Amino acid sequence: MKKLAIISLSGGLDSSTLLAHALASGKDVFTVGFKYGQANFPELQARKEIIEHFSKLYPENYIGDVVFNLEETMNIFTSTFQMLRDSNKIKEESNHKFYTPSRNLLFGVMSTVLGETIALAKDYEKIYIGLGIHKHSEEAYGAHKDYWDITPKFAKRFKKLLKLNDVKKVNVYTPFVKYTKTEVVQRALELEVPIDKTWTCYSPVFNEDLTYSACNECEACIERNLAIENAKRDSIK
Repeated sequence: MKKLAIISLSGGLDSSTLLAHALASGKDVFTVGFKYGQANFPELQARKEIIEHFSKLYPENYIGDVVFNLEETMNIFTSTFQMLRDSNKIKEESNHKFYTPSRNLLFGVMSTVLGETIALAKDYEKIYIGLGIHKHSEEAYGAHKDYWDITPKFAKRFKKLLKLNDVKKVNVYTPFVKYTKTEVVQRALELEVPIDKTWTCYSPVFNEDLTYSACNECEACIERNLAIENAKRDSIK
């Protein structure tokens, strides 16, 4: 049975490891990115390097990539959204400073449209929509709740919705749903993911010489750094 995985690749550690996992399992993979006006452009650079790495490692199974440019559409909301973020309204309502309304739901739907189109054109019998969902660390997130559209409950409901499709078999692909971030890092190491090339930070620091670095203060940085440290410690035992 021909299997196609659509991986929404941000350039981050989770999605890069999910990409590697799908390729290692023998699935054909098509990656998709989204340009929606995010200031965090280092992730777009990171995904280029990840694609270059894995397209060489799996030349027969890595079948393509596309970046959807949603900037013009999202510009309709940009000024209002920025005002809500600056006034702290976004954080007050969502409990997350970097929340973007229904972003991952939008990405999941567009990935499904892409996957079904490719499946119809290339005769794939089964489609997998990859979501890099894992257990979040209380050390990093504290009392914060998870983003609603990257939770196991979201994946379960999304999967149920996609079962209505009577044209192609579409599944939600969440192999890390029971993993901690440390376990994701351990899997990344096993799969030769170039972790140093991935980008996780929500709030990059831009320098005068036009270089940039991770802030090491946002929840994503804290969780990533703790997980890498824990994975290295566990590997020594």
